[in-house]
Amino acid sequence: MDRNKLSAYTAITGEILVAVGAATWIINHQITSYIFALGAILMTAGRLIEPLPQHASTTLRRLYTQRNTGTIILLLAAILMFTHQYINQQELGDYIIKATPTAWLLPFVVFVAIELYTAIRIPSQHNKEQEQA
Repeated sequence: MDRNKLSAYTAITGEILVAVGAATWIINHQITSYIFALGAILMTAGRLIEPLPQHASTTLRRLYTQRNTGTIILLLAAILMFTHQYINQQELGDYIIKATPTAWLLPFVVFVAIELYTAIRIPSQHNKEQEQA
């Protein structure tokens, strides 16, 4: 199996697990947190090993970098699913951190926004570059 297919299958499997974990989180925190985390790890691995297209423009490289940054933010959301109880009420200088069980939602929403933007822009940029070539 070549690198493109491996990265695509890994990322798609991770996306499905992330969607299932996020959608069913309200039912059972413990089990779905592990599903979400496994999906985040698989998705990040698939995205980071995905090669850039040959002769990619600066815009396309920037979009791929933004998408990879989004997956790193997704990992942060997965970490917060497990550690919110440990960082709650910790003192940081003069401030007290208040982490709730839903602390993972903010980085997840940021990930979703980046993912939607790059999911629209990357194919259109590919088409634009192919028309110019």
